[in-house]
Amino acid sequence: MVKCFMLMALLAGNAAHAATLTAQMDRAAVALGEPLSLTVQTRGLDLDALDLTPLDARFEVFARTRSRGTDSETLVLTLYPRMAGDLPIPPLQLDTRRTAALPLTVTDGSDAVPRVSAHWTLEPAAARLNQGRAPAAPRWVNQPVRLSLSICDDGSLQWQRPLLPTQAGRVLRTLGEEEGEGERAGEACTLHRFHWALLATREGAAVLNVPMLDASRFGQRLRFPGPSLNFEAAALPAWLPAHVPPVAPVILADLLPARWPLRRPLSWRFEVAGGYSANGLKVLLDLQLRDSPALGVYPPLIEAIPSDDLNSPLSHHAVTLFLQPRSSGEITLPTLTLPWYDPARGRLAGTTLTGGTLTVFDPRWQFAGQVAVGLAGMLLLAGLIWQVRRTARWRLARRRGLRGIHQASDVSELAQAVRQFSLTRQAAALSLGEWQRRMTLETGACDVTDAVRLLEQQLFGLTPPTLDVLQQTFLRELAKARPTPRTPGRRMAAGN
Repeated sequence: MVKCFMLMALLAGNAAHAATLTAQMDRAAVALGEPLSLTVQTRGLDLDALDLTPLDARFEVFARTRSRGTDSETLVLTLYPRMAGDLPIPPLQLDTRRTAALPLTVTDGSDAVPRVSAHWTLEPAAARLNQGRAPAAPRWVNQPVRLSLSICDDGSLQWQRPLLPTQAGRVLRTLGEEEGEGERAGEACTLHRFHWALLATREGAAVLNVPMLDASRFGQRLRFPGPSLNFEAAALPAWLPAHVPPVAPVILADLLPARWPLRRPLSWRFEVAGGYSANGLKVLLDLQLRDSPALGVYPPLIEAIPSDDLNSPLSHHAVTLFLQPRSSGEITLPTLTLPWYDPARGRLAGTTLTGGTLTVFDPRWQFAGQVAVGLAGMLLLAGLIWQVRRTARWRLARRRGLRGIHQASDVSELAQAVRQFSLTRQAAALSLGEWQRRMTLETGACDVTDAVRLLEQQLFGLTPPTLDVLQQTFLRELAKARPTPRTPGRRMAAGN
């Protein structure tokens, strides 16, 4: 038995003596932002138990690649430095074995990697911040401010927006980004700016730890340490009502119509820019909107909308109120007040939206009026059509009668053509005297007395006027013939 135990101890000692753990780097100097490879190799040990915690303070372990050989295991770690300076790789321990510390120098920029600087800004300026020092000057809970990350480089880097960690006590909303010219320590640089809307929902000091900043340069992936953000939010007064932010709102309302039909819902739309949430706006409006005998009120529709300014930290909502007039006449819409806290004066303030006045009409009476106007229009159109047809008919009859007079070859044919002349297409008169009386009734501006007298004298051979003279006399007078402004029925009665 003793020999068996001695044999087992000897085997264990040989195995322990055979176990190895080594580490090596691909280079001893890198620029801040560049990756380096740390290769850890072991024989006779399990790399799953390797403790990498000592690396976290100085490096970001970005990637791991593990491979197995016949009697060994290899782990390749891709590391990004978190700071510049002498940054040795600390010893790593696995079981009873430890790797040796490896010297490493991290420079702030090189010929291949530009120098990068980054800092935070908060607007409004009252919310100042500090990086690694005392907490900044206080800002207010529920006060939206713009948080901006400014990165300066030589212009050769393409940056990706960092993903900021979520945490209780604050709300972050992504805004826009900008790129332009900047200055760093008196030197020109390319300035990249990423914006967020920051809303503190809890009072007190807070820290925003930013992950590594991701960039690329000519296809090479680079990662730079990001600055931390310390800020402090001051509590609002305990007496302040809920859903009231410390930001003055801006209200833009659509124009209301001057007239509106009875019992038809009216949509009253306005936009609110400030620090309100959708639920907070609904609560504040519900407290002010009430049904009345003259006006019914439906629940408002509140929608979040994008701002015209992509970098504005204020919330933007479109509010649509649905109102239904219940009685006709002059109706004044309700006046709305959105409360907000004024930190400068330490008191509650309010922005008022005055309700307009509109005239409510009964659409039934309007419809009756429209029908009456339509009927009157139809009658007017019918009268106009009748008048046009009547004018066209008497003008055509006059033209036909004048043609017959002009084509008469002797006095007898002329007399026949004259007796057949009629603006109303009546039969030929039995005599010139009857035709003259009829013309007096049909026309008001045509005097044919002298022309008829001359034609009668010519028929009886008493006067010498020629046929041409008689024709021209009748043509000159009858060309002025116009029907009298009477209805055909009344004119016929007068003629009889």
